[in-house]
Amino acid sequence: MLNNSSATDHTSLRKRSLLIFRLALSITSGYFVYFLCSFFISKERGRLWKNRLHRKNALKFKNTTLALKGLLIKVGQFMSARVDILPEAYTDVLSLLQDQVPPADFDEIKSRLTKELGAPPEAVFETFDVVPIASASLGQVHRATLRRTSLLASEPGSSEQKTSDNESFEFLSVAVKVQYPGIEAIVKTDLEAIRLIVSVLQRFFRNIRFDVLMDEFSRIVQQELNYIMEGRQAEQFHQNFESDERIVVPKVIWSHTTSRVLTLEFVDGIKISLIDQIEKAGIDKGEVATLLVESYMKQILKHRFFHGDPHPGNLFVQKGPRLVFVDFGLMQSINIKMHQGMQRMIIAIIDRDIPAISGALLDLGFISRTEKMEGIEKTVCFFMDRYRDLPPRSYQEITISQIAEDFSILFKIYPGLQIPNHFILVGRTAGMLNGLCSQLAPDLNIIELAKPHAKRFVSSADWSTEFFTKGKELVTTLLALPGTLKDFLDYANSGQFRTLMHSEDLSDILSKIYALAYRTILTIWVLGMALLYRERVDEAMSLISLGLGTLIVIPSLVLISSFLRRR
Repeated sequence: MLNNSSATDHTSLRKRSLLIFRLALSITSGYFVYFLCSFFISKERGRLWKNRLHRKNALKFKNTTLALKGLLIKVGQFMSARVDILPEAYTDVLSLLQDQVPPADFDEIKSRLTKELGAPPEAVFETFDVVPIASASLGQVHRATLRRTSLLASEPGSSEQKTSDNESFEFLSVAVKVQYPGIEAIVKTDLEAIRLIVSVLQRFFRNIRFDVLMDEFSRIVQQELNYIMEGRQAEQFHQNFESDERIVVPKVIWSHTTSRVLTLEFVDGIKISLIDQIEKAGIDKGEVATLLVESYMKQILKHRFFHGDPHPGNLFVQKGPRLVFVDFGLMQSINIKMHQGMQRMIIAIIDRDIPAISGALLDLGFISRTEKMEGIEKTVCFFMDRYRDLPPRSYQEITISQIAEDFSILFKIYPGLQIPNHFILVGRTAGMLNGLCSQLAPDLNIIELAKPHAKRFVSSADWSTEFFTKGKELVTTLLALPGTLKDFLDYANSGQFRTLMHSEDLSDILSKIYALAYRTILTIWVLGMALLYRERVDEAMSLISLGLGTLIVIPSLVLISSFLRRR
């Protein structure tokens, strides 16, 4: 029976991979046909065709995603938040993935809960709603209640934790996140399928390191499957904003949490993308956008720990306004070196300081230090002039092809350009924030929103921490210097020492070598032909002699011309 079940599972997973490949092929082939035909039709017909194609492909992606679930839902949710770049046909259709993900059968969820918590949900919780309040790519969330007396349990390896500041209520409302049974196998299959699609894309876009992006995506997904880690991340995030009443973070109920079940305090609010409801509640949208940007400046520049999945299903708004964060599976810590580089980068962009931006790009690892700063600064200046002062609404007027063309030029100028692994999630988060701000405050520039908060958090940074960090780096460098110098001399003495030079530095030398070799070959040719002609001197009127004479005269003229031109 087990073998038959395993064979069935294997068949269904293989079928799932084929459906993903078919979806990718169908969407790309549609755009390819449109591209070929666009040269032969009017602009108006082309525009109508493209709009219909966008909507058709968006519906196709949504329907396939809802049928397959898994990682495709996560991709669709990310795309739905990019209203600043993607056409409305995509964002309107894919935004439904925030609410229309079909839940798993409750018997499967009950089985998972019973296995993880050691008893069925009716025995563990005071009440447990069978219908989930949210369904996502890896699991779904059910509302339940707990008696407060049952919460006097502690996280393994930690001290007893408090669960609420208000102990006057007998029951606590909680949100129970349950991982889908068998999701590990589905994730593995989806990653393999996406990796194969990416490998095909790599052949057409050789300058983009899709393999690096894929490795980072795989790491993030595996991290999200561990609910214990997510609970710890939620707890850290709660502690970071404990003194800020405007940011609401639910508390973790460790007594009812395992690696596949996460129980959090239930927190209500209006979904951040429901603009009409936010307005009806009398909440200022501009204030919400400002609070959102301020919170991320604080996360990145002060806490060095940020929420990496700010799609509309994970952010809610309360009166005040207050911002509610949920779902802490996708978080990232920022090391000291990266933090200092990001501080310089953000402030430099705000101040339009081109040399400082270029220096930060080098420090953060975007561009090799072998590149010349003058060229980097010119490129940075181009992108600043093009994108720096645009409000989120204006990003919709820039087509994907324009952005692709800009970056294609950039990659041609700097083939070694690559977004570092640790910056991929930062870029994704920034894009999603820009998309949310374009809905909340479409006429406000996100950089200008960030400006006062960024400068405040950078200026209030703990100078003593930076002082000791720099001191530690200096001492480490000084201690390593004798060994480094010895290695340098050993390599030099053994003949293994190499230097790196720019092509510009060698161009004059190489041109001289080329000219010398070129002239030498011509000289040898002329002398060789002259000797052969001399052998044929008695046949001066023959065709052979005439041909040899031509082979002497023409190269001789070229050789003389070369010497005169290079004088």
